[in-house]
Amino acid sequence: MIVADCTVIARFIIRADNPGQVDLLFERDPDWTAPSLWQAEFTSVLCKYERAGRLPPAGTAALIQKALELFAQTTRHVSIPRVMDTARRTGCSSYDSYYITLAEDLRLKLYTYDEEILKKCPRVARMP
Repeated sequence: MIVADCTVIARFIIRADNPGQVDLLFERDPDWTAPSLWQAEFTSVLCKYERAGRLPPAGTAALIQKALELFAQTTRHVSIPRVMDTARRTGCSSYDSYYITLAEDLRLKLYTYDEEILKKCPRVARMP
C-alpha cells in the first residue's frame, strides 16, 4: 500500500500530464490510500481542467466515479492536531501535511510530484 497525493491521483484518473509513471506505480502497487482531503483537491483539479477547456463537463462524472471507486475502501481520516504538528515540523502547507501525516502514521511511502514535499520530506516522499 502507498499514499498517493492529488498530483498522482489526478494524473492517474484524468490521464493528463504524461501518466506513464503513475501507471507503472499502479502496476507495482495498486493498493492506494489518501486522506479524505483528496476529494476536495481532486474536485478543484477537475474544475480547473473544465474551465481551461481541457475536460468536457460530460466526462467529469465518469472521472469522479473512477476516483471514488479507487479510494472507496481506503480513504482515511487524519487527525487535525497531527496535521498541525506535521505542518509546523516540515514547513509544508496544511494540505500537504495531511498526506505526509497519513504516510507517517501508516509507515508508508507518499508518492507525489510536489517538489516542496519531495524536498522537505525525503524520508517519506517519493516521485512515481
